[in-house]
Amino acid sequence: MSREAIGAVVDAAGSGVHIEELQIDPPGPGEVLVRLVASGVCHSDLWAMEHGNWGAPFPMLLGHEGGGIVEEVGDGVQVPTVGEPVVLSWAVPCGSCGPCRRGVPRRCSHAWTQPPRVRRARDSAPLSGTLSLGTLATHTVVHAAQAIPMPAELPLRSGCLLGCGVSTGVGAATQTAKVWPGARVAVIGLGGIGLAALQGARIAGAERLIAIDLAAPKLEWANRFGATDTVDASGVDAVAAVRELTGGDGVDFAFEATGVAQVVSQAVAMLDYAGVAVAIGVPPIPAEVTLAWNGTENAAYPRKTSLLITDGGDPIPSEDFPEMAGWALDGRLDLDGMVSRELGLDELDDAFRAMLAGEVIRSVVVFDA
Repeated sequence: MSREAIGAVVDAAGSGVHIEELQIDPPGPGEVLVRLVASGVCHSDLWAMEHGNWGAPFPMLLGHEGGGIVEEVGDGVQVPTVGEPVVLSWAVPCGSCGPCRRGVPRRCSHAWTQPPRVRRARDSAPLSGTLSLGTLATHTVVHAAQAIPMPAELPLRSGCLLGCGVSTGVGAATQTAKVWPGARVAVIGLGGIGLAALQGARIAGAERLIAIDLAAPKLEWANRFGATDTVDASGVDAVAAVRELTGGDGVDFAFEATGVAQVVSQAVAMLDYAGVAVAIGVPPIPAEVTLAWNGTENAAYPRKTSLLITDGGDPIPSEDFPEMAGWALDGRLDLDGMVSRELGLDELDDAFRAMLAGEVIRSVVVFDA
């Protein structure tokens, strides 16, 4: 029997958000129905609104950074169980793409599709969730593998951020780059993902944490999360500043967390010999990166530079999310500090405005308990 819900629906790429009544069908085999407690408002939601839902059709049920309680499970589901708190993940290895078949699931292409259980009430139009989830709604149905059980003591109002922003940034440091103890690290772009990368590098044992942004308030945020140095790139050349801070050497790891192509080349240019740059941000379409390759100062080729691209922090959520939850509970990972504002579903437009204005680390939509 279907149930009523409400959610944020986008009719087509480039259109706005409408809060609509939904009909949620029971979960099928291998699926779970989740009542959302909270959902972060992520820049990737805005990207999907503007560019499309990574190949999935419109209309789209917005949101992909949610935490909630399992209310119903389909046939064959043993994990999670009814009543269990979960964080939803779009980045679960699919098991069928090339990297998964080669035994490297952290490089999965994430070929998931939303179970066909969510419909718009007024016309029965099927809804595809952002990144196969659709968490900016009171309820959603996902594949059971995408619902990761969480400790009961983890607050989902901040724990929901593990679903994308936090796991992307932390995973970029701990899994993609594999930051080592004592490393020198630079993070360019201090939104939610960049600050999570800063925290991930700190947890991994980095000794020098250089935070870079154009906005002074974001540099203040970085100090709260463990930055040892800050660079206001609105007034200085970021590459030159990093090299000055490191005695001319550069850093072992540089993380680009902006989605701006030019910043990728900056990250590469501020590396020490054999350093690693990681591109995290989702770029606009089209976008091109130009690198100094040879014959100039800081050129990549003679310095044996590595440039990696991460997809959501390259997680195995069933392993990584519980570990990150443990870090949050023992105080190493500050999730609560990442939440700047809690709001209702009808305030999404202002949440996106605040995001673009750089006023918040994360806004979180909280649903009635």
